[in-house]
Amino acid sequence: MARRSATREAKKLKDKWKAKEWYSVIAPMMFNRAKIGETLADEPEKLLGRTIEVTLADLIGDYKYMHIKLRFKIVDHSTSEAYTRFIGHDLTSDFIRRQTRRKRTKMEGVFDTVSKDGYRIRIKPMAISDKRIQSSVQYQIRKRMDELVTKMGEEHTFSEIISLILTSDRTKSLGNVIQKECKIIYPLKRVDVRRLEVLEMPSGDDTSEVLSADLVPLPAEPGDEPEPEPEAPEKEEKAEDPKEKPSEEVKEEKAEDPKEKPSEGAGEQVK
Repeated sequence: MARRSATREAKKLKDKWKAKEWYSVIAPMMFNRAKIGETLADEPEKLLGRTIEVTLADLIGDYKYMHIKLRFKIVDHSTSEAYTRFIGHDLTSDFIRRQTRRKRTKMEGVFDTVSKDGYRIRIKPMAISDKRIQSSVQYQIRKRMDELVTKMGEEHTFSEIISLILTSDRTKSLGNVIQKECKIIYPLKRVDVRRLEVLEMPSGDDTSEVLSADLVPLPAEPGDEPEPEPEAPEKEEKAEDPKEKPSEEVKEEKAEDPKEKPSEGAGEQVK
Protein backbone atom coordinates (compact mmCIF):
# COMPACT_ATOMS: atom_id res chain seq x y z
CA MET A 1 0.00 0.00 0.00
CA ALA A 2 2.84 2.36 0.84
CA ARG A 3 4.41 1.78 -2.57
CA ARG A 4 1.11 2.52 -4.34
CA SER A 5 0.63 5.77 -2.41
CA ALA A 6 4.20 6.82 -3.24
CA THR A 7 3.69 6.15 -6.95
CA ARG A 8 0.43 8.10 -6.92
CA GLU A 9 2.13 11.10 -5.31
CA ALA A 10 4.94 10.91 -7.87
CA LYS A 11 2.38 10.89 -10.69
CA LYS A 12 0.65 13.93 -9.19
CA LEU A 13 3.95 15.81 -9.06
CA LYS A 14 4.66 14.95 -12.69
CA ASP A 15 1.20 16.13 -13.72
CA LYS A 16 1.73 19.46 -11.93
CA TRP A 17 4.98 20.10 -13.83
CA LYS A 18 3.30 19.18 -17.12
CA ALA A 19 0.52 21.69 -16.44
CA LYS A 20 2.99 24.56 -16.00
CA GLU A 21 3.91 26.84 -18.89
CA TRP A 22 6.84 29.14 -19.60
CA TYR A 23 6.24 32.90 -19.65
CA SER A 24 8.70 35.46 -21.03
CA VAL A 25 9.32 38.29 -18.56
CA ILE A 26 9.34 41.69 -20.32
CA ALA A 27 10.90 44.91 -18.95
CA PRO A 28 8.96 48.22 -18.93
CA MET A 29 9.03 50.78 -21.73
CA MET A 30 11.90 52.76 -20.16
CA PHE A 31 14.13 49.70 -20.70
CA ASN A 32 12.95 49.29 -24.32
CA ARG A 33 10.78 46.27 -23.45
CA ALA A 34 13.80 44.00 -23.28
CA LYS A 35 13.36 40.36 -22.32
CA ILE A 36 14.54 39.82 -18.73
CA GLY A 37 14.11 36.07 -18.50
CA GLU A 38 11.53 33.31 -18.23
CA THR A 39 9.40 31.93 -15.41
CA LEU A 40 7.10 28.95 -14.87
CA ALA A 41 3.48 28.99 -13.71
CA ASP A 42 0.48 26.69 -13.98
CA GLU A 43 -1.92 29.65 -13.78
CA PRO A 44 -1.22 33.18 -15.14
CA GLU A 45 -2.64 34.83 -12.00
CA LYS A 46 0.16 33.30 -9.93
CA LEU A 47 2.68 35.40 -11.84
CA LEU A 48 1.43 38.66 -10.33
CA GLY A 49 3.61 39.97 -7.51
CA ARG A 50 6.74 38.02 -8.38
CA THR A 51 9.98 40.03 -8.22
CA ILE A 52 12.89 39.49 -10.59
CA GLU A 53 16.45 40.78 -10.27
CA VAL A 54 18.72 41.35 -13.26
CA THR A 55 21.87 43.37 -13.92
CA LEU A 56 21.88 46.43 -16.17
CA ALA A 57 24.59 44.78 -18.26
CA ASP A 58 22.15 42.01 -19.26
CA LEU A 59 19.70 44.59 -20.61
CA ILE A 60 22.16 46.90 -22.36
CA GLY A 61 24.81 44.34 -23.31
CA ASP A 62 27.68 46.36 -21.79
CA TYR A 63 29.65 44.59 -19.05
CA LYS A 64 30.72 47.90 -17.52
CA TYR A 65 27.38 47.90 -15.71
CA MET A 66 27.61 44.48 -14.06
CA HIS A 67 27.65 46.21 -10.65
CA ILE A 68 24.11 47.65 -11.06
CA LYS A 69 21.27 45.28 -10.06
CA LEU A 70 17.73 46.15 -11.16
CA ARG A 71 14.55 44.88 -9.49
CA PHE A 72 11.26 44.39 -11.34
CA LYS A 73 7.80 43.30 -10.21
CA ILE A 74 5.29 41.47 -12.43
CA VAL A 75 2.03 43.43 -12.63
CA ASP A 76 0.33 42.09 -15.77
CA HIS A 77 0.40 39.13 -18.15
CA SER A 78 -0.76 37.87 -21.51
CA THR A 79 -0.97 34.40 -23.01
CA SER A 80 2.81 33.96 -23.15
CA GLU A 81 4.37 37.11 -21.62
CA ALA A 82 4.58 38.68 -18.15
CA TYR A 83 4.91 42.47 -17.92
CA THR A 84 6.82 44.20 -15.14
CA ARG A 85 7.40 47.61 -13.59
CA PHE A 86 10.62 48.98 -12.12
CA ILE A 87 10.72 49.03 -8.29
CA GLY A 88 14.37 49.87 -7.52
CA HIS A 89 18.05 49.17 -7.99
CA ASP A 90 21.18 48.41 -5.93
CA LEU A 91 24.93 48.43 -6.33
CA THR A 92 26.73 45.17 -5.68
CA SER A 93 28.62 44.85 -2.39
CA ASP A 94 31.94 44.01 -4.07
CA PHE A 95 31.77 47.25 -6.12
CA ILE A 96 31.20 49.30 -2.94
CA ARG A 97 34.12 47.56 -1.20
CA ARG A 98 36.44 48.38 -4.11
CA GLN A 99 35.61 52.08 -3.81
CA THR A 100 36.09 52.32 -0.03
CA ARG A 101 39.75 52.05 0.96
CA ARG A 102 41.99 53.26 3.73
CA LYS A 103 42.41 56.99 4.28
CA ARG A 104 39.20 57.70 2.38
CA THR A 105 35.86 58.95 3.62
CA LYS A 106 32.57 57.44 2.50
CA MET A 107 29.50 59.64 2.95
CA GLU A 108 26.01 58.21 2.50
CA GLY A 109 22.62 59.85 2.66
CA VAL A 110 18.96 58.80 2.60
CA PHE A 111 16.67 61.33 0.88
CA ASP A 112 12.99 61.09 -0.11
CA THR A 113 11.55 63.03 -3.01
CA VAL A 114 8.36 63.14 -5.08
CA SER A 115 8.65 63.12 -8.86
CA LYS A 116 6.75 65.39 -11.19
CA ASP A 117 4.23 62.64 -11.99
CA GLY A 118 3.56 61.67 -8.36
CA TYR A 119 6.04 58.86 -7.61
CA ARG A 120 7.51 58.98 -4.09
CA ILE A 121 11.00 57.52 -4.23
CA ARG A 122 13.91 57.12 -1.84
CA ILE A 123 17.41 57.82 -3.16
CA LYS A 124 20.60 56.84 -1.32
CA PRO A 125 23.67 58.50 -2.85
CA MET A 126 27.22 57.55 -1.86
CA ALA A 127 30.13 60.02 -2.07
CA ILE A 128 33.79 59.10 -1.63
CA SER A 129 36.69 61.49 -1.04
CA ASP A 130 40.43 60.92 -1.53
CA LYS A 131 41.28 61.93 2.03
CA ARG A 132 39.64 61.92 5.41
CA ILE A 133 37.48 64.98 6.00
CA GLN A 134 35.88 66.49 9.07
CA SER A 135 32.33 65.72 10.15
CA SER A 136 31.28 69.36 9.66
CA VAL A 137 32.31 69.18 5.99
CA GLN A 138 30.44 65.89 5.64
CA TYR A 139 27.32 67.56 7.02
CA GLN A 140 27.55 70.34 4.41
CA ILE A 141 27.96 67.77 1.60
CA ARG A 142 24.92 65.76 2.77
CA LYS A 143 22.87 68.93 3.02
CA ARG A 144 23.77 69.86 -0.56
CA MET A 145 22.91 66.32 -1.69
CA ASP A 146 19.45 66.63 -0.15
CA GLU A 147 18.83 69.93 -1.98
CA LEU A 148 19.86 68.48 -5.35
CA VAL A 149 17.74 65.33 -4.94
CA THR A 150 14.67 67.39 -3.97
CA LYS A 151 15.20 69.73 -6.92
CA MET A 152 15.55 66.79 -9.31
CA GLY A 153 12.23 65.35 -8.13
CA GLU A 154 10.44 68.66 -8.67
CA GLU A 155 11.77 69.11 -12.22
CA HIS A 156 11.66 65.56 -13.66
CA THR A 157 9.26 62.67 -14.04
CA PHE A 158 9.92 59.20 -12.63
CA SER A 159 11.25 57.77 -15.90
CA GLU A 160 13.52 60.79 -16.39
CA ILE A 161 14.94 60.36 -12.86
CA ILE A 162 15.74 56.70 -13.59
CA SER A 163 17.38 57.76 -16.84
CA LEU A 164 19.52 60.36 -15.01
CA ILE A 165 20.64 57.81 -12.42
CA LEU A 166 21.35 54.89 -14.77
CA THR A 167 22.46 56.89 -17.81
CA SER A 168 25.40 55.64 -19.84
CA ASP A 169 26.61 59.23 -20.27
CA ARG A 170 28.29 59.94 -16.97
CA THR A 171 28.48 63.70 -17.59
CA LYS A 172 24.66 63.91 -17.35
CA SER A 173 24.19 61.50 -14.45
CA LEU A 174 22.99 62.52 -11.00
CA GLY A 175 26.30 61.46 -9.44
CA ASN A 176 28.24 63.81 -11.71
CA VAL A 177 25.87 66.70 -10.90
CA ILE A 178 26.36 66.15 -7.16
CA GLN A 179 30.13 65.91 -7.65
CA LYS A 180 30.26 69.25 -9.49
CA GLU A 181 27.99 71.05 -7.01
CA CYS A 182 29.91 69.77 -3.98
CA LYS A 183 33.28 70.72 -5.47
CA ILE A 184 32.95 74.15 -3.81
CA ILE A 185 32.64 72.49 -0.39
CA TYR A 186 35.21 69.72 -0.93
CA PRO A 187 36.47 67.92 -4.09
CA LEU A 188 35.01 64.39 -4.25
CA LYS A 189 36.60 61.43 -6.01
CA ARG A 190 33.36 59.67 -7.00
CA VAL A 191 29.60 59.89 -6.40
CA ASP A 192 27.15 57.06 -7.14
CA VAL A 193 23.54 56.33 -6.27
CA ARG A 194 23.92 53.25 -4.10
CA ARG A 195 20.24 52.41 -3.88
CA LEU A 196 16.84 53.56 -5.19
CA GLU A 197 13.45 52.46 -3.88
CA VAL A 198 9.93 53.20 -5.08
CA LEU A 199 7.95 53.94 -1.89
CA GLU A 200 4.62 54.97 -3.36
CA MET A 201 3.04 55.09 -6.80
CA PRO A 202 0.44 57.62 -7.98
CA SER A 203 -3.19 56.58 -7.67
CA GLY A 204 -4.20 54.42 -10.62
CA ASP A 205 -3.60 51.05 -12.19
CA ASP A 206 -0.23 49.35 -11.67
CA THR A 207 -0.03 48.68 -15.41
CA SER A 208 0.02 52.39 -16.30
CA GLU A 209 3.82 52.42 -16.31
CA VAL A 210 3.99 49.27 -18.43
CA LEU A 211 1.57 50.43 -21.11
CA SER A 212 2.53 54.12 -21.24
CA ALA A 213 4.31 55.35 -24.36
CA ASP A 214 5.56 58.62 -22.84
CA LEU A 215 8.37 57.11 -20.80
CA VAL A 216 11.92 58.13 -21.61
CA PRO A 217 14.12 55.16 -22.63
CA LEU A 218 17.67 54.77 -21.47
CA PRO A 219 20.13 56.74 -23.60
CA ALA A 220 22.22 54.63 -25.92
CA GLU A 221 25.96 54.74 -26.26
CA PRO A 222 27.31 57.39 -28.69
CA GLY A 223 28.41 54.70 -31.15
CA ASP A 224 24.96 53.08 -31.17
CA GLU A 225 23.11 56.13 -32.51
CA PRO A 226 21.70 55.57 -36.02
CA GLU A 227 23.39 57.51 -38.78
CA PRO A 228 21.28 59.88 -40.91
CA GLU A 229 20.20 58.63 -44.32
CA PRO A 230 20.89 61.34 -46.92
CA GLU A 231 20.18 58.96 -49.82
CA ALA A 232 16.52 59.92 -50.30
CA PRO A 233 17.10 63.63 -51.01
CA GLU A 234 20.05 62.79 -53.30
CA LYS A 235 17.86 60.53 -55.40
CA GLU A 236 15.25 63.26 -55.72
CA GLU A 237 17.92 65.71 -56.86
CA LYS A 238 19.15 63.22 -59.46
CA ALA A 239 15.60 62.79 -60.73
CA GLU A 240 15.36 66.55 -61.13
CA ASP A 241 18.81 66.87 -62.68
CA PRO A 242 18.70 69.62 -65.36
CA LYS A 243 21.09 67.62 -67.54
CA GLU A 244 18.31 65.18 -68.36
CA LYS A 245 15.93 67.86 -69.67
CA PRO A 246 17.94 68.78 -72.81
CA SER A 247 17.85 65.15 -73.92
CA GLU A 248 14.03 65.25 -73.85
CA GLU A 249 14.01 68.53 -75.76
CA VAL A 250 16.31 67.06 -78.37
CA LYS A 251 13.93 64.15 -78.85
CA GLU A 252 11.01 66.54 -79.27
CA GLU A 253 12.97 68.58 -81.80
CA LYS A 254 13.78 65.46 -83.75
CA ALA A 255 10.13 64.53 -83.80
CA GLU A 256 9.24 67.98 -85.16
CA ASP A 257 12.06 68.08 -87.72
CA PRO A 258 10.98 70.43 -90.57
CA LYS A 259 12.73 68.21 -93.16
CA GLU A 260 9.95 65.63 -92.79
CA LYS A 261 7.20 68.08 -93.80
CA PRO A 262 8.36 68.65 -97.43
CA SER A 263 8.48 64.91 -97.92
CA GLU A 264 4.81 64.70 -97.00
CA GLY A 265 4.04 67.60 -99.39
CA ALA A 266 6.08 66.01 -102.17
CA GLY A 267 4.12 62.80 -101.82
CA GLU A 268 0.89 64.63 -102.29
CA GLN A 269 2.15 66.36 -105.47
CA VAL A 270 3.16 63.01 -106.98
CA LYS A 271 -0.35 61.72 -106.43
